[in-house]
Amino acid sequence: MACAHASLILAKPFLPLKATLVSGGIVISTLLLVAGVQFGVTKACNDPDIEFLDEPISIATSIEGKSSILEPSTIRFNSSLPSACALTNTEGTVEFDVSNEGKVINLKILSLNPIRIHSRAILGGLKKAKVLPNAFGTVGNKVHVKYIQFKKRT
Repeated sequence: MACAHASLILAKPFLPLKATLVSGGIVISTLLLVAGVQFGVTKACNDPDIEFLDEPISIATSIEGKSSILEPSTIRFNSSLPSACALTNTEGTVEFDVSNEGKVINLKILSLNPIRIHSRAILGGLKKAKVLPNAFGTVGNKVHVKYIQFKKRT
C-alpha cells in the first residue's frame, strides 16, 4: 500500500523546494533538510525509518569559486520509480561547458554516489536547466549535484 502511494507522489513533476537564496547560491531550507539525508543508500518504499518528500529536491551548486551558473528554479532531475519500489538519494560532481547560446554541452560525470543510479536523470536535468547569462560561453564548469528523494524520519 505504501509503495502505491509513493508512486503517485513521485509521479508528479519534480519541482525544487521554494526557498530564499543567500550568498553563494546556498538554499536555506535545503540546508535544513540535507542534515537528515543519507546519500548512496537505497531504501524500500515501505521502510519505516524514512519519510518521502512531497517533491524530490534537485540541487546543482557551483564549485571552485565560480558564481552561479544555472537558475536554481529550473533544475529538475526526473527519475522514474523503479519496479522494486526503491528510493535512492544521489550526490556527485558534474563538469560541463556552456555554449555562446546558453546551452549546457559536453557533460561529464566526475563522481556520483551511488554510481549510475540517477546519472541519466542528472545529466538530462542539467541539459534542460536555464543557464544564467554570465555563464554563456564558459568551459570547465563544475557543479556539485544532489538528488534527494527521501529523508530520515525524525
